[in-house]
Amino acid sequence: MNMGRDFHMAEGEGETSYVNNSKHQRKALLETRAALEKAVREVYADLLHPAMTVVDLGCSFGPNTLSFVSKVIEVVGRGSDKPESRRDPVELQFFLNDLPGNDFNHVFRSLERFGESTAAEHKENALAVPPFYIAGVPGSYYTRLFPRQSCHLFHSSYCLHWRSQVPAGLEAGGKEYLNEGNIYIAENTPGGVVELYRQQFQEDMLLFLKLRYEELVLGGQMVLTFLGRKYEDVYNDKYLNHPWGLLARSLQSLVEEVCKP
Repeated sequence: MNMGRDFHMAEGEGETSYVNNSKHQRKALLETRAALEKAVREVYADLLHPAMTVVDLGCSFGPNTLSFVSKVIEVVGRGSDKPESRRDPVELQFFLNDLPGNDFNHVFRSLERFGESTAAEHKENALAVPPFYIAGVPGSYYTRLFPRQSCHLFHSSYCLHWRSQVPAGLEAGGKEYLNEGNIYIAENTPGGVVELYRQQFQEDMLLFLKLRYEELVLGGQMVLTFLGRKYEDVYNDKYLNHPWGLLARSLQSLVEEVCKP
């Protein structure tokens, strides 16, 4: 499986689509709103460039993406309305990033309606709407995506717990599968497999931070939200392990159904 090409969220607007099954992710956005607002205010206050470049990593479609965009517009609009601001209107450039297999068209089709609703909302609240532009950037955030020192704010919500690849050594490839029956860490997962996941996480995070460091302007900021463990013992963390165990059993049931004679 090629992660960059084949991995993507469920498309469309049907019952099983990501759009209609992302309330948990929206809750995370709401809970981190104060941190996002603080970061936007600080970046805006120190901005020397006439345009502010904002990137949403790993989220190409769905209402959650436009909710984030709307919040940034609101915070910048409030800042530009203050008399002490004394600057020309700042323009906002948004880049929405996700893997190439995702449905970017869904959010693009929503932009006209989003622009109209944003203008109406700001008019009602007597706020200026800063000029803003939205574009999609397909690609893995484990690669370079932007020119050096070109981005002012990176945002990522509920994405960075996804690894760049299956840890080396876990692929079947005709050999014995070391984590048989599981798609993550379970009670019967060997300690060696746990170590492979730990190493993959460290490699991915170090690479991610190195890449974003190169792309951030001096004084730029990042707001990153992703799943973490509550307990050091990886075998007893039911918050993370239990859902993956249920999913693994569901997938196994589907395989067995297909393979019935």
